[in-house]
Amino acid sequence: MKTITDRFRELGFQVGVSHQVFVKDLSKNTSLIVEGERKQGYVTYRYMFYKVTYYPRGKDEKVYMENASPRRVLHRVASFIYWLEKER
Repeated sequence: MKTITDRFRELGFQVGVSHQVFVKDLSKNTSLIVEGERKQGYVTYRYMFYKVTYYPRGKDEKVYMENASPRRVLHRVASFIYWLEKER
């Protein structure tokens, strides 16, 4: 059985910390980031999925999901990447 870390690697993400931090660079200034943390009341990690773009004088973040289960975040990220590739 594949772990969430394995699945994010298959989607082209770099693994910062296993099960916790995943980063995929879309361009020189833009990245997709998935961060996981343990939260009280949940058995599994809960994930946040967002896009960050860095500018010379700051950054812009767009949050797509918060407090999501591993299954939901994987589905959303895979759908997002599929959409990006289709648009290119």
